[in-house]
Amino acid sequence: MAGKLISLFISITGKVGISLLNKINSFKGRRQTGWTLYASVEEVYQGEEKEYPFEWIEEIAKGDFDSLFEDEDDEEDFYNRMRNQSVRLIKSEKSLNEISVICFFYAAPEVILEDHQSVLVFQDMNPWLQEVIMKELVPHYKVVKEFFVQGKFKEIQLSELKKESKELVKSLLSKGYYPVVSDLYRGTQSVQSTGPRNLKYFLIKKESVNPLELKENKRIQQFLLNESFQKNRPFFLKPVGWKLQEDLRDSITIRSFYNFAEKIVLLVNTVDDSIIGIYIFGAKADS
Repeated sequence: MAGKLISLFISITGKVGISLLNKINSFKGRRQTGWTLYASVEEVYQGEEKEYPFEWIEEIAKGDFDSLFEDEDDEEDFYNRMRNQSVRLIKSEKSLNEISVICFFYAAPEVILEDHQSVLVFQDMNPWLQEVIMKELVPHYKVVKEFFVQGKFKEIQLSELKKESKELVKSLLSKGYYPVVSDLYRGTQSVQSTGPRNLKYFLIKKESVNPLELKENKRIQQFLLNESFQKNRPFFLKPVGWKLQEDLRDSITIRSFYNFAEKIVLLVNTVDDSIIGIYIFGAKADS
């Protein structure tokens, strides 16, 4: 089992205790991967199987993909944790007239995507990560919730980007700031097709990619190291407008993240070649 993949981006389609819902689903036979809950790769598919001739990718079986994860808490521990959870709303009255690359990266989808609503969720933070979130992200959001388990701070959720913060994001987008963002979101509609799907995993061969050094890489790498990689979790991205084609290897996103990532895996709907998700694996923490 791949364990609990707890993404930073979580979709909201109704009035839901969404963090709880995501974790419950992750214990079932389907993996939670960000904005939406994707069905198992083993879903019955009646169409013709597609082969891709690209030398820079390698198809991997679901079992091999699962082996990249490490098991975390079991289901019983999770439910015990939820029974002892309390929530506190904190006021986010402070505003900033600038936005960091980390906040820009996480906030951009709310500005770019017309149909996008999200809650940012960060859990089990170390002191460095907590300080960055409180200083660089919290002032840009209207709704901030802190979650405690038996009185111990465990999670923070942020939603509803402030109007002035949206304008900051728009300004940076117009200037081409951190081009990974505009490459990642190549359209304004994030809703996936409701037609037939045949989902497969493809490992991008690192040696086939020409890494791209961006000035923002170091800060993003540092954040992901503390948020995901040290916990042996991949960082999940949901691109918009991506197709599995030969020239995708030269994507700014892929080249930029392969500047420091260990492995990058694409989740592909082979019916229409659309990229459903990107899993970015970093170096595991020292034991």
